[in-house]
Amino acid sequence: MNTPEKRRVKRGWMNLRVAEVYEETHDTKTFRLEDADEGGRPYDFIAGQYLTFRFDSIAEKPVVRSYTMSGSPRDTNQSIFTVKRVVHGIVSNWLCDEVKVGDILRARGPIGKFVYDYKIDNKHLYMVAGGSGVTPFTSIVKEYADKLGSDEAPESLNLLVAYRSQKDLINWRELCWAAKHPGVRIAVTLTREQLNNEKFLQGRPTTEMLDIFVNPEHLPQSTFMTCGPQAIMDLTTSYAQAHNVEPEQVKTESFE
Repeated sequence: MNTPEKRRVKRGWMNLRVAEVYEETHDTKTFRLEDADEGGRPYDFIAGQYLTFRFDSIAEKPVVRSYTMSGSPRDTNQSIFTVKRVVHGIVSNWLCDEVKVGDILRARGPIGKFVYDYKIDNKHLYMVAGGSGVTPFTSIVKEYADKLGSDEAPESLNLLVAYRSQKDLINWRELCWAAKHPGVRIAVTLTREQLNNEKFLQGRPTTEMLDIFVNPEHLPQSTFMTCGPQAIMDLTTSYAQAHNVEPEQVKTESFE
């Protein structure tokens, strides 16, 4: 992980131009941004970090929201983030309905400690997500999938992600790309769709599912990261604790 002294950070609020908008799923969109003033990406970041956006004109008062970047730090000329609609969500619905190519979004950052740090984290990384909670892990797998075992990367990447159905597969292309690399394991469970398909697991994540997913030989050298609904984070945290994973090797990030 780069040290703060080596990272480019553009201080204050940035003007980021929307260069591309595309649909991930029926209720989720991904946005590709470029620096409106200088082009490219005006900052460096660590996979898993987020930007904080300010919206001055979509409500009576300015509204601030944070969104994790779903792109890789190696995408040096662009910023990518993914937004899922939230019921009655002022910002998420406005982004999905109104934002178009050429629009300017104001953001500052990047920030966040929900990252893999090779200096302190263990070599086997286990990630458990639900729905849009997959986005920080999309960034992480894109960053490390093709350089596992190198000095600043994990030895293995393991992601278990729960989606409602096949219509809800956020960042699916990126996950399929990552899964082709040796040392990367991605398991998907569908919570609201029953399929006779070996490609997907069925139901909400459970302890039994984690028992199958986690290699017990990895546990002494594992770091767990979890993001999504509270129930998934609680399950993952309890599982790690029950298997004597050190508390500092369990990281959580709530989108609620």
